[in-house]
This record gives sequence, structure tokens and C-alpha cells, in this order.
Amino acid sequence: MTMTVDQFINTCTGRTVDVDGAYGGQCWDLWSRYAQDVAGVPQSATNTTSGYADSVYTQTWGNQPRLQAAFDKLGPDITPRRGDVAFWSRCAAYPGSHVAIVLADQGANLLCLTQNPGATRQAALTKAGLLGYLRPKTVTAPAQSGPIVVAGTYLVDVDALNVRHRPSTSGAVVATYRRGQTVNLDAWGVYADGYLWGRYTSYGGQVRYIAIGTQGGDWYLALQQ
Repeated sequence: MTMTVDQFINTCTGRTVDVDGAYGGQCWDLWSRYAQDVAGVPQSATNTTSGYADSVYTQTWGNQPRLQAAFDKLGPDITPRRGDVAFWSRCAAYPGSHVAIVLADQGANLLCLTQNPGATRQAALTKAGLLGYLRPKTVTAPAQSGPIVVAGTYLVDVDALNVRHRPSTSGAVVATYRRGQTVNLDAWGVYADGYLWGRYTSYGGQVRYIAIGTQGGDWYLALQQ
């Protein structure tokens, strides 16, 4: 049975995914695990041709009927959607090329589930050097557009972060979180005033809003395992 994208995110976030037991957790390992768990593709169909992740997009897909049956190959100029797999060429931003799972399109950046450096996490990655996408046929288009926020515990990564009564910089400040504190967000998000806003319910039952980061990709909160 295949996983949903949400199930995959929740399973892998904070973990080092090492499919082949070689070289530790590489970006390819996360892609291979995703292709197997979400699209039902065998590991043998996910391998690189050159040893670099970009060759999955440029060569492997064209030679693997199982991969073609499970993924559509798309160019870099389309608007990606959640669950697409993004591939980058070997360039200044990614000397060894790169592959990651798209969570949201942020304009110049992609919010991705990514690995290497470090364990699997959310990060904003530049589109510079982007080759294109593989779109899993098992993942349907979302019912509504908008930013994707994964429900979970987030660590405050700035000195002070205001909580507001509505998702806007004009909203009244009702509390402040400090660096190292945590906040539990639900699966809701919206862009406003140049920020990505998340939402949680306070102990008193009030719905509160907090800036997760900027639309440009500066992050104030980090999703924890």
C-alpha cells in the first residue's frame, strides 16, 4: 500500500533516510524512498545513471518504463504542485546536483522536503539550476491553492516572534515567543504582508497566528521531528 504525501512527510521528517546503505543519507535516498512509498516504484527503477541525482531526470526516466508509468516528466517553467519531485543540475548552488520533494512554490524558491546536508527537513531551495520535475501520477491536484503548512511542533529560530490575533502585521500582538520555545501549528497557512503565516489554538481556546517566515524564504520557525 502506498503512502500519501502527508504520511511520507510525517514519517521521514527529522530522520536520515539511507536506502542503499552507502554514503549515508544522500538526497537520492530521500527521492528513492519517496518513489517507492508514494508511487510504488521499485528501488531498481529509481537509480542514478551517473552517480549524480540529476541523471534520474535526464537519463533514468527515459530508460525505465516503471518510472514513466508512475511519473510524468515536466519542465522547469511549469508551476509545481505539492508532491512533485524537483531536480537540479550540477551548478554553483548544487555542485553535486540535487533532488527534493516540493511542498510549495514560493516564487524564486521552492519549499521542499530535502535531505543532505543534514537529516530530512523542510527548507526553501533556490530555483537556480532547476532542471524540472517528476510528477507522481498517484498524487492528485490539491483541492485548493495556497501555501502548505505541515501540522506539527515548530522551534522558534529568532530572538523574538510576535503572535497576532489575525494573520497580518496590522493584527494586534497578543503574545511573543522567544528563541528555543516551541509552538504547535495546525495544517493551515496563508501569505499576507510578505509573510507565510501559520495558525494554532491557544490554551484558552483562541485561534492565534504567527509568521513562519517571509515569502522570500527567510524562516523563523523550524519543524521538529
